Amino acid sequence: MRFAAVMLAVLAGTAPAWAENRAVIIGNANYESAPDLAGSDTAALAKALRAAGFTTQDGVDLTGEPLRRTLEALARADDRPGARIVALNGRFLHDAGETWFMGTDVGRPGPLSAGTQGVPLSLVMRLMAGGDPGAVLILGTDAQQSPHDPGLASGIGLTEAPEGVSVLTGTPEAGALALAELLRGGSLAQAAALDRALTLLPGSAGDLVPLGRAGSQAEDPLAGDRDAWARAAAADSAAAYQAYLREFPRGLYSAAAQERLAQVRDAAAGRNADRDAWAEAAAENRAAGYEAYLKRFPQGRYAQAARDRLEALHPPRPTPQPQVSPAAAAELALDLGPAERATLQRRLARLGHASGSADGVFGSRSRKAIASWQRANGLAPTGYLNRAQIQKIASQSQRAEDEVAARDRAYLQQTGAKGDAEGLRAYLKRYPDGLHAETARRQLAGLPGQGTQPDTPRGEEPTWQWARRQGSAAGYQTYLDRFPRGPHAAEARDRLATLRAGIEAARREEDSLRLNPSTRRLVEERLRLAGMRPGPVDGQFTAQTRDALRRYQAARNLRVTGYLTQQTVASLLQDAVLR
Repeated sequence: MRFAAVMLAVLAGTAPAWAENRAVIIGNANYESAPDLAGSDTAALAKALRAAGFTTQDGVDLTGEPLRRTLEALARADDRPGARIVALNGRFLHDAGETWFMGTDVGRPGPLSAGTQGVPLSLVMRLMAGGDPGAVLILGTDAQQSPHDPGLASGIGLTEAPEGVSVLTGTPEAGALALAELLRGGSLAQAAALDRALTLLPGSAGDLVPLGRAGSQAEDPLAGDRDAWARAAAADSAAAYQAYLREFPRGLYSAAAQERLAQVRDAAAGRNADRDAWAEAAAENRAAGYEAYLKRFPQGRYAQAARDRLEALHPPRPTPQPQVSPAAAAELALDLGPAERATLQRRLARLGHASGSADGVFGSRSRKAIASWQRANGLAPTGYLNRAQIQKIASQSQRAEDEVAARDRAYLQQTGAKGDAEGLRAYLKRYPDGLHAETARRQLAGLPGQGTQPDTPRGEEPTWQWARRQGSAAGYQTYLDRFPRGPHAAEARDRLATLRAGIEAARREEDSLRLNPSTRRLVEERLRLAGMRPGPVDGQFTAQTRDALRRYQAARNLRVTGYLTQQTVASLLQDAVLR
């Protein structure tokens, strides 16, 4: 309210009665998908424009359709147009030839859909052109990025003002300062000089004074009324409003003066009541008195002092220390480091108890995985480990790894030992990420008529970056084959072990689902409908099916394994419901 009163106080006159000055001010701050924007006081600025004689339309946080309806005020026919002022604060998107002011419901538009979620500034400026003495467009935003598709960029794309319209850009706060200067009768150049954040675009009329055509007090019999109101609003006191009402009891602003006078008196009475209630509570110096004061004046002048006195009278009880269970205490005594925890996470995953990524942090998923392993081994499911359990996990994990490696080697001997294309393909079909998968691929690529191995980058660092982009066991194995002692070898081995452990856990999880051919065909059909190219829908999970599963999992931000986990099944079912 104080800001609005000060804005009203800067008004010194209005345009002649025969010319209609029009203004539109919109403040979009709270966006659904784009970053929020710290805005100016839109309601106060609109009130100031109306008091200056402008026919004003305003709105806050408008979506696309209400935004267009608000700007329609500029399109009404006007035989003798007066000054035009438009202030738009919010998010803007632009391409090479157009800038759009976006509604708060903007999603992620592209060049063809931006116009349905916002308003083109070229149209706004055409509607403003022709104002007398001129038209001013004030655009407010900040440097944060809004979501958009290729072909658009965030921000204001205007580089110069069109003929008939002057354009001023900056932050919403700086734009409010500039508008206040224009309402005081200042020129556009003077307004632009108030803040470094303001930019007056080339082609703008710096000497334009939008309110400079007001008549003098001798020509305008209402000028004295306006001047008296401006003085009263600037002082914003009961005495000032009473003085205005004595001089102009039926003036232009008498209703506003009476309303503000009542508000000022109420505020003074409230301050006195606040002070008296605090004095009474402080004199008693009892908890009940301070609580009664806070109930009546929760935001009062002495509210914090009352809370401080309550705290002194009733100091908080010491917080009891959380009790640590014996199982948690036993694990804590082991002083496991991040590397040891990550190793345990990989071993649990290898045993079919996935705990998420092997990040060395025992969060809720890791605790659930530990409890699951403990239940499977007839132990109390505490979710915490002791030394004997850690050793048992290591032993079981090693046996599981040896079993997988033995099956891998046995199948390679059975199918690919002769080095023929049919045998190598059979091995890769069953073990696309196996221990010898990369070697088998290189052998297959070297056979006549089988093509050559896809090029990998040359040099250690490019190969490492390539392997990270691949994010697959084959990619990290390629790096280790070429640079077994490279600077990233240790990390590559860790990532390779994590991937293989996760893949083995996913394989076990798929086995536990006991999929029959009918269910497999249903999965293949869902993958086909999702555009993942699973191959023939025949109930046989081939290498092509595994590749389709990996593509689907990557597209849905799931754990990429190539196996049908419960998480993947849930996602496929959800797709079926939404389709």
